[in-house]
Amino acid sequence: MKRVVQLAASAAWGGAEQMADTVRGEFERNGWDARLELPFSRDEQWNAATPRPIPWWRWALTADTASDIVHAHLPWPDRVGPALVAARGRPLVVTFQLLPPPDAWPRDRCFHVPSKKMLRLAGALRARVRWVALSRADARTLEPLLGVAVTVVRNAPPAPRNEPVPLPWPDGARRLLSVGRLDRQKGFDAMLTALAAPELRALAWHWNVIGEGGERAALTAQAASLGLGDRVSFVGARPAIDGFCRAELVLSPSRYEGMPLVPLEAAEAGVAVLASTIDPHEELYERVPECLLARDERAWPATLARWITDGALRDRMRLAQRAVLGENPRHAMFTAYETLYRQLLA
Repeated sequence: MKRVVQLAASAAWGGAEQMADTVRGEFERNGWDARLELPFSRDEQWNAATPRPIPWWRWALTADTASDIVHAHLPWPDRVGPALVAARGRPLVVTFQLLPPPDAWPRDRCFHVPSKKMLRLAGALRARVRWVALSRADARTLEPLLGVAVTVVRNAPPAPRNEPVPLPWPDGARRLLSVGRLDRQKGFDAMLTALAAPELRALAWHWNVIGEGGERAALTAQAASLGLGDRVSFVGARPAIDGFCRAELVLSPSRYEGMPLVPLEAAEAGVAVLASTIDPHEELYERVPECLLARDERAWPATLARWITDGALRDRMRLAQRAVLGENPRHAMFTAYETLYRQLLA
C-alpha cells in the first residue's frame, strides 16, 4: 500500500485545508494509506478563521511526512519553501490554491526571498516535483516563473461531513448567502454597494455571510451606513452547509480566486450561484455565462433584482451549474492526482 501525506502549509482552516482533507479522503477510499499534516490541530477547524503565527522553519523541519509521496496544498505561494523543506527530498506534488494579484506577491516564509524568485529556483526540481494550478489562467501565470509545464486539476466540492445546523432567515425574505473570509478579495464591499441600490431596497431579501476575517468591522460599518444593518448578517465561521441547506441564491463577488470552492459546493447542494466575472469563474461557467455578473459593478443591481425575483431563472441556472460539475467530481479529481503520483513514483 502506497503512503501519501496531504500537507497543508496553512495558518488557518480554509479552502486549501478543506481540499487537502478532501483529497486525503478520496485516496483513503481508493486504497492508499493517506494522512493529513497541518501546523495546527484539526480540532481547531471552525475556531481558526483568523490566521495565527506559525514558526515556519520549525514546523517544516518537524512535520511528519514519512511517506512515499507528499502533496502540498498551498493557500499562498509564499509557502513553497516550507513545502520543499517539509518534503525533505521525497516526491512532491504542489497545488497552488490561490495566486496573488500581480503587484502583491509576498516573500517566501522560510527563505525570505521574493516568492517569484523562489518559484524560479524550485522549478529546477523537475524530477522530484509536479506543479499543479487550479485554472488555465493560473497555469499561464506559473509556467514562465517555474520554467516547466504546470498541470491543471480543478478542485472538487468537499463532501459535507456533518448534518447542517440551518442558518435562520427572516420569514418572507429571499434567502441570499455568501461564504468566504471577510477580506477585500471576496468583494463583499462591492456587493453591499449593489444591494443598497433603490431597485433592490424595494425587494424582500436577507443576505447571510458565513466567514470571519479582518474586514468584519469595516463591512459591518458599511452595511449600517448604507441602511442595510437589518438586512445583512455576518454570522461568523461555520460549515458552509449550514447556509446551503436553506439558501435560494449564492452570491460570489470575488475580485480574484484560484478555483473557489463555494460555487462548486453550492452547485452540488442545489443552490444557484451568481458570480463575478473573473478568470476562474469564466472558466468554470464557460457553458453557463448567464450566471456571471458584469465587470462594471454599476450594472450589478439590475442583474441582482432579476435573479432575486425570477425563480424560473434560478432553477435553470441551478440545473446547468450542477451539470458543470460532472457526475462524480471528487473521483475525477482523485484520478487526475493519482496519475501525477504514479508518474513521480515510476
